[in-house]
Amino acid sequence: MTLLVLDRSAIVAYAAGSVDVGEPVAEVHSEGGQIVVPVVCLIEAASEVGDEMPWLLLRHPVCTVPPVTVEMWPALAAGTRRLGRLDLAAALYLATTGEGYVLTAEPDAYGDLGEDSVIPI
Repeated sequence: MTLLVLDRSAIVAYAAGSVDVGEPVAEVHSEGGQIVVPVVCLIEAASEVGDEMPWLLLRHPVCTVPPVTVEMWPALAAGTRRLGRLDLAAALYLATTGEGYVLTAEPDAYGDLGEDSVIPI
């Protein structure tokens, strides 16, 4: 696993000290991979858990927060229409375009679109 996207639920679980998130993050780190945190997922998670733990996550050496660009909007709009939430669409978009996986506590929220790209925690 070289690319792992943490969605809102995974960031919230990380903030609560979940081993189910900490272990995959450590595994990706040891393999030289990358943790991706969509900015919309980060914002929504921080609104639930505060800023301290999300900041700690962002300081991890393999963690990146890619910007949302104008080129992404058609795919994100389509994903939001299908999934009903922008945070889910952003996580799935980054995972599939980067040939990675979404780590989530809400695997059913991704429906058929996430069938091959979602790792439940």
